Amino acid sequence: MKNLWDAMVQVLTVPTPDSLVLLQGALLGSGQQREPVMQALEIAGHFHSYLSELHSKITARQYSELASILDIGAVGAVALENILAAGEGDWWQRVVLGGTAEALMIGASRQYIKAWEVETGPVHTGAAWYLTEALWHVSLKMQPNLETEKRLEAVQALLAPAHDAEAPSPEKAILLGRVFQMLLVAHLAELLRER
Repeated sequence: MKNLWDAMVQVLTVPTPDSLVLLQGALLGSGQQREPVMQALEIAGHFHSYLSELHSKITARQYSELASILDIGAVGAVALENILAAGEGDWWQRVVLGGTAEALMIGASRQYIKAWEVETGPVHTGAAWYLTEALWHVSLKMQPNLETEKRLEAVQALLAPAHDAEAPSPEKAILLGRVFQMLLVAHLAELLRER
């Protein structure tokens, strides 16, 4: 089993569900029941869930991309078949009808990719919901005298891209991943200094 330092370094450099499992083992294996360890376990659990769900959505997107590319490749083959099979009198009609049908098929196949963005949205939104509360609590500990309104504005400003429907999914994932990492470091800083 990796020690806490090695596990934390791995989560910071290669954040994957597997690296979070190693961190969980290191935290549980530390034998400590202090609040920072318990908070880190909770954050690591949410981070693990977020990355696992995101991974499954990315895999689904890759399959959708592949299917879309294959559909587009098939369009050319069908169009060629329509042209070759057409007689002199109906050549133009077959080309127009076949081209229209194939164009619609391409458009439909690209909708799978758009659907992936829609499916991934709730994954990011759920993580941002959790992180809002987690950041709030860390802020309360680190800056207890900060006005409530300013605290909320700071947390909301940090997580605003995760709520922006126009922001690309990869950017949201990077932001949310970094915030999870930052929270883990904030809770484990004291323990990591003890190493």
